[in-house]
Amino acid sequence: MEQPVVSGTAQDPEGERFAFVAISNVPTDWARVLAALSDSGLTLGTLPSEPPAAPPAAPPSTTPATRMTPPSVLDLHAYLLTAIGKAARRRLTDRLTARGLRLWHLTVMALLADLGPQMKTALATRLDMNASDLVKIVNDLDRAGHVDCVRDTVDRRRVVVRLTDEGRAALAELSADIASADDDILAPLTPAEREQLGSLLRRVHRHLEPEPAGVVHEHPTATRRPREQGPDTSARTRNVEDGRIDWSLPAESIAPFVASRREAYPAAYTHHHGRRLEILAAEVTRRAYAGTPGLVLHTEDEGVVIVAGPAAHTGRNRALALTRVRTEEGRESAPEECFGPADV
Repeated sequence: MEQPVVSGTAQDPEGERFAFVAISNVPTDWARVLAALSDSGLTLGTLPSEPPAAPPAAPPSTTPATRMTPPSVLDLHAYLLTAIGKAARRRLTDRLTARGLRLWHLTVMALLADLGPQMKTALATRLDMNASDLVKIVNDLDRAGHVDCVRDTVDRRRVVVRLTDEGRAALAELSADIASADDDILAPLTPAEREQLGSLLRRVHRHLEPEPAGVVHEHPTATRRPREQGPDTSARTRNVEDGRIDWSLPAESIAPFVASRREAYPAAYTHHHGRRLEILAAEVTRRAYAGTPGLVLHTEDEGVVIVAGPAAHTGRNRALALTRVRTEEGRESAPEECFGPADV
């Protein structure tokens, strides 16, 4: 019995060879079929006795040898941001991978460096990260010696994640390595152009990213004070706006402003969770903090602090540590009572 599909070569009575491929869904005697075809008068294609000559060489290709971006999409900012972002992410990923880290490891370490020790739930919330994924990242960093989990010195019931000295050193080395990637990507730009680009990108980022939890807000109807915040020494007005704190100013300017208005009307104030709170006493923090101007932080050593300054995102600005607050009802209290754990 023959196979359903066969192929091979055969020979007609005159000795000419030919190739064949045959298909059948029933048992077939292919020898008889081929013999019948040979006697049928059909012209069968014979196999050449010599190999065919090589085909003529193809003309040179006119296809460009290099990739090309359609010029029209270069006018689309979303396309440019996507393309540049992919290139930047590749370079960043390469540097992280070389150290056995991923982007989430860098993000967690940077947040701990900027804000100080944090509970795991707070880290997951601030990073908009799944809690179980956050635990895995913290465990990775703990095994590497970059972080550890300790009891909160303020509330012993809480366990916080803190950056170790080894982790801080590793983050500094990694940041320097990533800065070299920035130099590579932004090579066509001058230092001034890079600064301008960064400023514009941060502005767009603030527009797209939701306001962080625990940020003090201005009253919606308030108008901006002049950039130079300081005591109002004139008796010409007692406008409530004279006491509003501008958190985009340095803490070194806000602290004396708070002190100068302690006995004045109105006292220095800000808005938080829909409430107006007067800041009666405050001082400049001992160390720098990073974040959005007006971000409320709970620290182990300096209590409730509020991030301030025009370059707060860089982590080079000192913040304002609050020591005494007065509510709208006229009740004086410790800052922790008004900026409670819910803000953490």
